[in-house]
Amino acid sequence: MKKNGYHEITGIIHCLSGLRVGSSDELLQIGGTDLTCIKHPVTLRPYIPGSSIKGKMRSEMEQRLDKVGDGGKPCSCKKQDCLVCRIFGPHATPQHTLGPTRIVVRDAQCIRGGETEKKSSTAIDRITGSALRGALRTEERVVAGSEFSLRIGIQVWDLDKDCQYNDKTGGDALIEFVKDGLRALQQTGIGSGISKGSGEIEFRDLKLDGTPFTL
Repeated sequence: MKKNGYHEITGIIHCLSGLRVGSSDELLQIGGTDLTCIKHPVTLRPYIPGSSIKGKMRSEMEQRLDKVGDGGKPCSCKKQDCLVCRIFGPHATPQHTLGPTRIVVRDAQCIRGGETEKKSSTAIDRITGSALRGALRTEERVVAGSEFSLRIGIQVWDLDKDCQYNDKTGGDALIEFVKDGLRALQQTGIGSGISKGSGEIEFRDLKLDGTPFTL
């Protein structure tokens, strides 16, 4: 098994709406924020973990290709023609012949903005239309207009020479698959609360190995 190449997609994640990627809230205070954003432990600046970008991209592509596993779990079919398993790795399946995970997603560091806001939401009584008592929740979001760096690596091995996706083959097929994943994220969003208005993003200044491209 030989690595034949490595490609890198870079760019900017621009927040069109408030965005929240949650942290683990171990202590809830009365009158405080229920759901906070994940932040760097030293700088306290918000960031988007690479695992969140990768997981959302995988979920979107599984849905588009009808590759969602039993019970809604990630795909673990480990078939040679399954690009989900080839690129992201078969879920919880260490024994397979697909080789290493092809995609490397770096943490997206905040490069502009990064201020946070509090957004409150509540459940509504379907009969009266009024807010339910005790159902108010407050979450923290990174404000719209903030920007984060995007870096995604794509490893190409000799095992990939017969890969096919759309009209592409080999390493080009892997790149096209990842581009489709980015298109899907731009259509839906990143983080929590997407259906309630959060997480809308736009990719800007995208480059593949230093050469500009558009989705």
